[in-house]
Amino acid sequence: MSRRRSISVSKMRFAVLAGPLAILAVASGCKAAALPESAACAGVPHMALKGRVTDTADILSAEEEAQLSERLARYEQRTSHQMVVATVPALNDVRVDNFGTCLGNRWGIGRKDQDDGIVILVAPNDRQMHIATGSGMEKTLTDDKALAVIHQMTPHFKGGDYAVGFSTGIDAIAVQTGDTP
Repeated sequence: MSRRRSISVSKMRFAVLAGPLAILAVASGCKAAALPESAACAGVPHMALKGRVTDTADILSAEEEAQLSERLARYEQRTSHQMVVATVPALNDVRVDNFGTCLGNRWGIGRKDQDDGIVILVAPNDRQMHIATGSGMEKTLTDDKALAVIHQMTPHFKGGDYAVGFSTGIDAIAVQTGDTP
């Protein structure tokens, strides 16, 4: 999942530095260093990916996590797109869209050559959610379509039924991106 347009690193600056850095890495025998994260990721804690559902806010039961994970596995098998669900208790004053994109980038969600990952992020204590997409998925699951999915999920979340809300969102995204519920 690459950075969205609003938080992308200057490609020109990277291109100018890429050649000399590659020569130094080869000459010194070092492994290539990872690209630095965008400043938009400052404040996003480093969280371990625990599978297709990473529920650090602890709002889902083990059974609900298993059911959602199975649905996400079927989605990936049918479409080759990777989608994960993540919950965090709080956003640490980070914008929800930056938080979701940072998680997707760190976790490597989606096929590298397609950049087609999807992260459904919910921060229940902050009452915020976001659907982050890799650049390869942006034309299929546009911001407007993602917002429509969020509107379908919201009534379930307001009622405290997170599992049904996530299931509703996953199914709606599936329909938009080439799968059936």
